[in-house]
Amino acid sequence: RRVVEELGDDEQRRVVEASEEENLLVLAGPGSGKTKTVVHRIAWLLKIRHVPAHSILALCFNHDAAVQLRRRLRALAGDAARGVTVMTYHALAMRLTGTSFRALADRSATDKTVAAEMDFTRPIREAIALLKGQSAADPGERNEARDRVLAGFRFILVDEYQDVDDSQYDLISALAGRTLQEPDAQP
Repeated sequence: RRVVEELGDDEQRRVVEASEEENLLVLAGPGSGKTKTVVHRIAWLLKIRHVPAHSILALCFNHDAAVQLRRRLRALAGDAARGVTVMTYHALAMRLTGTSFRALADRSATDKTVAAEMDFTRPIREAIALLKGQSAADPGERNEARDRVLAGFRFILVDEYQDVDDSQYDLISALAGRTLQEPDAQP
């Protein structure tokens, strides 16, 4: 009940209650409730449509936004929100590529062009290559690696989409399967 009753207006309600088969883009100004709408959409999927939590990925611009979204989701959906993956683009890329902060620091220290700063763009580039099936020499191996990474995610929700840069857009597109050549392989 709270999932729809706490929404500010009919537009938010239409987005939250939209069919699971629809792709949605919410364009709205600052302070208009975009994050609230994302949180309520996830809660709607979990509590009303009974979508498994592990099939939902929410991407946020930075760590603080991810923590805030996670808190708001737990407050609204309770234990149902436990398996929802909420993370930043960089955290997702690092998870997909198996990159640790230690490995990233070691790589950056050996790269002469990056003086004492960690290169957070590299895991995103590598994740995009993995999702596009470009990270292994054997095509079968590439498809298997991509399928392993994509297994389970059916819903991708992006908070503050208007702030994504080119590499983050490429990551979202690759994750959603837009860059795949074979239409049947798109998730």
